[in-house]
Formats: sequence, C-alpha cells, structure tokens
Amino acid sequence: MGKAGKIWFFSALTLFIVFIWASIQTFRPVRNVQPEDVMKIEGVVTDLKEGSGLDIVITLQNDDHYYYINRGLQHSLSLEKLQETILQKKVTLYGIKRWTIFTRDKNMGHISKLMIDKNVLYNEINNDTHEKTTK
Repeated sequence: MGKAGKIWFFSALTLFIVFIWASIQTFRPVRNVQPEDVMKIEGVVTDLKEGSGLDIVITLQNDDHYYYINRGLQHSLSLEKLQETILQKKVTLYGIKRWTIFTRDKNMGHISKLMIDKNVLYNEINNDTHEKTTK
C-alpha cells in the first residue's frame, strides 16, 4: 500500500471511529440519572399533552425545545391533574444534560425532575435531595 493509500485508510478509520462514537453517544438510553447529569430549566408551561409511548409532553413559553417525561403516565402522574397544577404556571424542570448530534446545546429534553414552587411532582434522579417518584 502506497502513501496515498495509507492516508486514505487512516482518514476513513478516523471518520468511522468518530461516527461510531457519535452514534453511541446519541442513542444510548437514559438510565441511573445522577444529580450531575441534569440541567435546571425554568419557564411557564403553555401546553401539556400526551405523547407517544405514554409520555407527557411539556411546552414552555419562549422555548423551542421538546420536553417530555418518559412514560410519565405509567408513574403516579395524570395529565388532568398536571394540567390543573402546572398549566400557565412557572415550573422548574431538570432535564438530561448530554451532547448528541441532535442536541448540540446539551439539552436532551428528557425531564428527570419536575417541580413547582418547592413541591416535587416527579423525580427519577438517584442520590437526589428529594425522594424518587415511584410507579
């Protein structure tokens, strides 16, 4: 193999490794969430609806991100009660902080903790100061 072949091979190998790393980083599941894995997001809830897979989808005022509680309707949450509690009110969300090819600002949209005022409505964070929500 000549010099050009070696350069091409190592360039292709490097691109392949970067592609595999980005794919794994993007599609690995969210498990065992720790306090350092989340980012605090505050805003006023303008819409709340059921998403696919029993997710609860939350829309915040002046925020383009897609926020959801994964399988939220399987937990002790109901859409009707949440609409009464948080719709048109300021909430604090703790979303997963992870860089992917789709979330370059590290905001994945997966909500691990939902609070209004000082009340925790949902929490899946391990080793957190608040108790975890049970199914």
